[in-house]
Amino acid sequence: MNLPTKYREIILGGREPGEAYQKCMKALAAHGRRTDYGFTEAIVYATEVRYATEILAKGRPKRFWNFGDLEGGADERHYRILDRIEHLDIAFVGSGPYPVSAFLIKERYPTARITCIDNHIAAHILAEAVITRLGMDVATRLEDAIDVDYRPFNAVVVAAMVSGKRGLVEKILETSDAIVIVRGRTDLSHERLIQLGSTFRDDGSFGLNIP
Repeated sequence: MNLPTKYREIILGGREPGEAYQKCMKALAAHGRRTDYGFTEAIVYATEVRYATEILAKGRPKRFWNFGDLEGGADERHYRILDRIEHLDIAFVGSGPYPVSAFLIKERYPTARITCIDNHIAAHILAEAVITRLGMDVATRLEDAIDVDYRPFNAVVVAAMVSGKRGLVEKILETSDAIVIVRGRTDLSHERLIQLGSTFRDDGSFGLNIP
């Protein structure tokens, strides 16, 4: 994906990667630009790859932070839900090359079992390398989300950039007893489904004015 010059300059400039990502997202919203998945993926993956390669080169950063949370508070919303689950066994779907949410969750719940799932082979390989470099007890799986057996998990987090969220969430709810946390909206209602606000569409692309 060839990003327009404006966004390439933001991503590849001297800004901290997460700040560059947030500036790109705010610029998209301000200009009312409609994006497809490829455009969105280029911005998100460029940010995550910069974080990942920095860790591979220099080791653990001073802090992990949820750079994609433009409004703030997403981590605390996760914790309010996950704090209630005993013996946490969680699948993180669409974890990407730098699964920072998995890292934050693992640090809060050291005994939790966490599995990062992604169908992008480069993201999978890079995430594995970062996890090894950090010495984190986090598993990874290269698999399409819809093909995963979710029965072993008691919680599933679906990332904002995962496409086909509605169908995926329906499968998870129908085939497992897991609590499902979705970053985005699916137009579904279920006692085990928690939907967090997101500006990403069902196809995983960045959207505007999504409640």
